[in-house]
Amino acid sequence: MKSIIQTGYNQANLQDIPTSLFSPISVKIKTKLVPLLRYDLLKLSGEVPTQIPSILGYGALGTVIDVGTLRSTNLINQRVICLNPWGTFQEEIISNIPPLVIPIIEKISDEEAVGLIGGADLALTLFKIVKNINKPIIIYGADSVTGLVLMQLLTQHTNSMFVPKVRSRSQNYLDQKIEEYHIRAVSNLSQQDHLVIDLVGNAIQNELTKHLQNREEIISVAQKDIPGIKFISRPSFPKDYQFLMNEIANKRLFIPINHTFHYTQFQEALTYQKTNPSRGRNLISFEN
Repeated sequence: MKSIIQTGYNQANLQDIPTSLFSPISVKIKTKLVPLLRYDLLKLSGEVPTQIPSILGYGALGTVIDVGTLRSTNLINQRVICLNPWGTFQEEIISNIPPLVIPIIEKISDEEAVGLIGGADLALTLFKIVKNINKPIIIYGADSVTGLVLMQLLTQHTNSMFVPKVRSRSQNYLDQKIEEYHIRAVSNLSQQDHLVIDLVGNAIQNELTKHLQNREEIISVAQKDIPGIKFISRPSFPKDYQFLMNEIANKRLFIPINHTFHYTQFQEALTYQKTNPSRGRNLISFEN
């Protein structure tokens, strides 16, 4: 079975490995698409500790091809999202944790469904935190998948005022997506007391320092252990993905997708992700 294995820091290659053991609680999934996430790059660089060697990836989309005796046969042939902490960049995945296999509703595409992982799910976590905070919001890194989904959720479900912030080279892309997705953003805020959301990290440290000096509340998903900045990292649940899928099905949410690479082009995909600004989720296909 073909898998993409991290063999060292900044080292990963395609290998043949045996299929994992199949048990009565197992579900076997034939992998179709996996999202290439910032998390994967952080593991490769060593910024996120990981066991070496290990299979890369956290999420995947595929079709259930077999189930153990203690799992429902209704899952067979269903499209599912699979979350697997032991790696998903492989042709087949054996999942032994029932809540981490989530059926996909009919009205959304494979790309939209797998694009929920590692971006839209994080945006929903942030949305739940900020939706009832009565302050204008500044969103740094608004051109990311997380940023674009968060702004759509705020537009559809709140009256919050928010200003998206991006680098100059991403402004045209952001403007296009704001128009395409009917996002209700504003260009500036007169009020001084803001809620600041950091989706970027170190690259905007100077801006965050100014907000800290103004005693503004800062929430970050990109950096932790910084005094005055609240780091957010929470798991998502099946009901969260079901909510997001329903939003897509009802045309209230759109997931930006950029490039799809074949798994044999993994090194090319890595280089692309590292050297280009966010223009939607990049995916890796395990279809032959």
